Amino acid sequence: MRKFLGLFLLLAALGAAWYQWHTHKALYRATARILQARLFPCSFPITYSLGAIDPGYTITREELIDALREAETAWELPARKNLFQLQESSGAVTVLMVYDDRQAALDKLKALGITTDQTLDTYKALKARYETLAAQVDAQETRLKAIVGRYKVREAAYNAEVGRMNQRGSAPPAAVRSINRAKDALATQFGGIKMIEGTLNQNVDTLNALGTTLNQLIVQLNIKVAQYNRTGSAIGRYEEGLYRVSGGMQTIEIYKYTERAQLVNLLAHELGHALGLEHVKDPQSLMFPVNSGRGLKLNADDIGELNRVCRRGK
Repeated sequence: MRKFLGLFLLLAALGAAWYQWHTHKALYRATARILQARLFPCSFPITYSLGAIDPGYTITREELIDALREAETAWELPARKNLFQLQESSGAVTVLMVYDDRQAALDKLKALGITTDQTLDTYKALKARYETLAAQVDAQETRLKAIVGRYKVREAAYNAEVGRMNQRGSAPPAAVRSINRAKDALATQFGGIKMIEGTLNQNVDTLNALGTTLNQLIVQLNIKVAQYNRTGSAIGRYEEGLYRVSGGMQTIEIYKYTERAQLVNLLAHELGHALGLEHVKDPQSLMFPVNSGRGLKLNADDIGELNRVCRRGK
């Protein structure tokens, strides 16, 4: 009986282990990849695959792959090793293009011909635009409020007169003509209100895009001013991209980019994090927290961080 019980418990344990592996094997494999990369950095290529590209972006999968392959060289050339490898699927790291208010704001401003470089001069220029447009929007909102107020008074008078005519059951031709003229006048005024609202909404959209971009620059450039908190201006998210590990799964998420060169720099920066590199203090470094987009040439801080990580694998 004791042998039977022991055999039963062994089979139950094996069954539970098999079930755990079968239902969580992707997580276990992902965790094993992370552990291998951390214990033996730079010893094996880190595999990556492309995930979803949000349709808000115009970039193709082929263009993103081309940018990633160029980004790899930032680390592979100085290390003289194949540190990264693209896989069709199931790579250790999944690269995603996530479209949200950060990129939407840039696209809105780009369509208007407004520069959004990450410089103090750009911040000052955008701030001046914001303040000018904010004053214009405030004036438009005040004017629209007054017009809508007058419209509602006329509309109430019209509805009251129609109600009285309906109670009487009939009206002389002159009264009918008068009420029809009032109806036409209200329709014309309503059309004018909608035109004013359309222009105002366009300006508000631009103002929100400026506010969102300014809020990002305030944090990225470490400017000691309050953020713009007008309704519609997004605050709280400033990363252009992010390497993250969640539930054992590794992802590189790209949130915004202005041009290919800046995207390549951003991808190289996040690939550096996937390799195990941390941020450095030199603003001219590839691993500086703010992406300058000035090319893939590494400086002493970048090389030092690369050597620190790769030496652990020897």
